[in-house]
Amino acid sequence: MVQWLRGGNVYDVAKGVYRRADIRIDGGRIAALADNAKPSGDDRVLDVGGAYLLPGLIDCHVHLCVPTAITDVAGLWHGSLPGEIAIYAAEAAKRTLLGGVTTARDVGGWDYHEIAVRNAVNRGEIMGPRLLCAGRLLSITTATTAFYPGMYETADGPEEVRRAARKQLAHGADLIKVMCTGALTSSEYEDARAIQYTLEEIQAAVAIAEENYKHCAAHAHAAAGIRNAALAGCRSVEHGSFGDEEVYGLMAEKGTYLVPTTCVTSAMLADNAVAAGLTPFVKERYIEFDDIHLKNMDLAKRVGVPVAMGTDAGTPGNHHGDNAQELVRMVDGAGFTAHEAVHAATLGAATMLRREADLGSLDIGKFADVVGYADDPLADITAIRDVRLVMKGGEVARNDL
Repeated sequence: MVQWLRGGNVYDVAKGVYRRADIRIDGGRIAALADNAKPSGDDRVLDVGGAYLLPGLIDCHVHLCVPTAITDVAGLWHGSLPGEIAIYAAEAAKRTLLGGVTTARDVGGWDYHEIAVRNAVNRGEIMGPRLLCAGRLLSITTATTAFYPGMYETADGPEEVRRAARKQLAHGADLIKVMCTGALTSSEYEDARAIQYTLEEIQAAVAIAEENYKHCAAHAHAAAGIRNAALAGCRSVEHGSFGDEEVYGLMAEKGTYLVPTTCVTSAMLADNAVAAGLTPFVKERYIEFDDIHLKNMDLAKRVGVPVAMGTDAGTPGNHHGDNAQELVRMVDGAGFTAHEAVHAATLGAATMLRREADLGSLDIGKFADVVGYADDPLADITAIRDVRLVMKGGEVARNDL
C-alpha cells in the first residue's frame, strides 16, 4: 500500500538543510518527495503537522544482551535461567527502536542470543531495529574473559584468530569484532592503554571478514592499538580514546571510521543507583579518562577522521532506548556541531556499514526509516532525545506527534 508522510520538515543530511515536503512511501521505500502532494483515495496518509523529520538513527556500537542496571560487572548473567538473556535482548531491541534507532550494530552479544533476536526481527515476529551482529568478540587470553563468558571468544595467534572468526560467521555474524587493546569495563588486571592483539592477529581477522564480504570492527583505546587497527584494514575503531594527531591522521588516510562512544561516562553518572553501586575501580577509570576521551574525539574530527555514531549501550547506566544521548554528548562535550553529530548517526554510519545505498538519508529509493520531532534537533540538539515518531521500512513503530 502507498503511504504518505505529509507536512513535514524533511532534513537533507548531505546538504544540512530542511525542505518542507511530503514523503511518498511504496514497498517500504521512499518513492517520492513532493510539495503539496495529492494522494489518491486508496493511499494511507499520516499528517505530521510540521514535525522535523530525520533519517532513522544508526547506532554502530550496542550490546543488546548486556543489562544496564547491573553494577557488578564481574557478575553478568551468573545463575540466569535458560531464555532470560534472549528475553532481555528482545526487550532491549524494542526499546532501541522506539528510541529512534532504526539500525544498530551489535559488537559483542552473548552466546548468539542477539543473532536469534536479529532473525526474529527480520521475520517480523518482534519489534526491533535492523540489526548487524558480530556474535562473540575475539579476545586474547585475559582476566576479563571470565567477566563476559558469553561475549568473548578467546583466540591467541593468527591461526586461532582465523578459526574464531570463521566460527562467528558460521553462527550468522555480519561482521567480526576484535580487541586491539584492553578495556575500561574490565578486570583490575587489564589496562585500557595496553596492547592486546598484534598487527598480524588483527590482519588475520580482517582477512576472514573481507574475504566473506564482511568488515572488521576494532576495540582500541591506546594509540598503538589504533595504529594497528588502521594498518590492518579494520573498517572502524571503537572508542579511540588515547589517540594522538599522528594515529588519527593515519585513520583519516586509510578511511578508518571512528565510533566515539562519548556518552559512556555521562550515562553512568546520570543514573544515581548505578553510579553509587558500580565496582569502584571501574567507576574511577571512567571518570579519570573522560576528559581525555572527549578532547581526543574533537581532535580526531578536526584531523579529518570519518565518524559513525555509537553509544556502547549496555555499559552501566547506558540504557537501551536512550541511544540519542550520544548525539547530545558529541555536541556538548566533544566539539561536534549538531549537523556533524546527526550526519555521524545517519549517512556517516550508513557509509561505514557500506549500506549508504539503502540507509542514512531521506532520498528516493532508500528504506523509509524516519524519526520525527516536535522541536528541531538541529537548533537544539537536546531535542534529539524527545522522539515522537519512528518509522522503519515504512512501518510506524511509534507515533506521539
